Amino acid sequence: MTGAPVSAARPILPRRVAILGFARSGRALAKALVDRGVEVAVGDRTPESAFEGVEELRARGVRFFFDGPAEEFLDGAGWLALSPGVPLSASPVAAARRRGLPVLAEIEIAWRIAESETRGNRWVAVTGTNGKSTTTAWIADILGRAGRPVALAGNIGVPVSAFLGERGARDFVCELSSFQLDAVDGFAPDVAVLTNVTPDHLDRYPGFAQYAAAKERVFAWQGPDDVAIVNADDPVASRAETTARRIPFSRTRRAEGGAWLEGESLFSALAGAPREVLRVRELSLSGAHNVENALAALCAAECLGAPADAIRAGLASFSGLPHRTELVAEAGGVRWVDDSKGTNVDATKKSLEGYSPGSVLLILGGRDKHGDFTALLPQVARAARRVLTIGEAAAAIERALTGSVEIERLETMERAVARAGELARPGDTVLLSPACASFDQYANFEQRGAHFSRLARAASNPEKPHGA
Repeated sequence: MTGAPVSAARPILPRRVAILGFARSGRALAKALVDRGVEVAVGDRTPESAFEGVEELRARGVRFFFDGPAEEFLDGAGWLALSPGVPLSASPVAAARRRGLPVLAEIEIAWRIAESETRGNRWVAVTGTNGKSTTTAWIADILGRAGRPVALAGNIGVPVSAFLGERGARDFVCELSSFQLDAVDGFAPDVAVLTNVTPDHLDRYPGFAQYAAAKERVFAWQGPDDVAIVNADDPVASRAETTARRIPFSRTRRAEGGAWLEGESLFSALAGAPREVLRVRELSLSGAHNVENALAALCAAECLGAPADAIRAGLASFSGLPHRTELVAEAGGVRWVDDSKGTNVDATKKSLEGYSPGSVLLILGGRDKHGDFTALLPQVARAARRVLTIGEAAAAIERALTGSVEIERLETMERAVARAGELARPGDTVLLSPACASFDQYANFEQRGAHFSRLARAASNPEKPHGA
């Protein structure tokens, strides 16, 4: 795992690149390409007024095609670069393929640039349905403690292209969505992690098999000197095909040659004989799902040579990420937990683990991603005292969960939080874990979580009445 550059015989960049999508990834890639003398055309279906940075890049020769874009934005291009939010079904993608243009993800192009310009980079790619953000950030935290320059990038918020202006070798630790992996063609991380694969984004894929295949592309171009870390407890991840060295992790049984939970401790056998790494109670993040995330991070860090003290310190001290089962308020014996990142059914199932029976006021809903809400029945029936629904998916959730728990349709976050405040009693947890996308009422899950957090803090600390 030396991070050797792409062969010099391989053409790195064409004279002109068309970029479809001008959000964070598209903007960062456009700048990186212009810096390298490439002509750039950017297309987006959104009006120009929605974006920043247009005039700066237009002054540097970038051509823009908003409100469409018209197919002419592909003229003269050698590649079509896709931002993560653009589906392969978009009409400009079909037009590019008719013209014989390679269709490449931003991560693919950024990787090619970085590998052609700098020796000694190491690449970690983390994907999966749930846990990938936390696992990615946890790995980066451990590697940083080990003294390596780290670029935390990808679907976690900062495009890889944004780091291309910096010189010097580093560890690129990247969260990758299935959307990004749809358009990779050669990307070969030194270490790839597949946390789990459960139904999600079935509004974008024809079926679960196609979604799972997109996730498994993280291993597609690895070689025998690379590492594939897989969740041995997950039926899809555990069977993923790879030519890389397979490292398993498990929360339920010993994982030979990998890492596992045994009793109340995490163990590792990556370096030979099994050894205890630390006790579960020492992990900085609680919950069964975070045991899995910690095991995956442990495997990746050991494969990359992080010393034992850095691994232990990272596992015990990592502070976690916002909107992932984050305690945002507590008063009067009531806890308010923001799990806005719980955008699919499986994430919400895991979020409900560990709560006492009947102790949760659960806020569900948003935009339906064609998830099977009936899969929530056992966990909801056990842990939830009441379900409060919001957003477009409310009716579907109610149909799926009727009879398991009392359900109220509140429509909006404001009304749901207010009602939760009325119902909550000491020992309860008000949990936002929507099992849905946010796009019916919010720009993203971060905005949804921030709104819930503000409302929760206000509900927990009401202003005293005048004269009190």
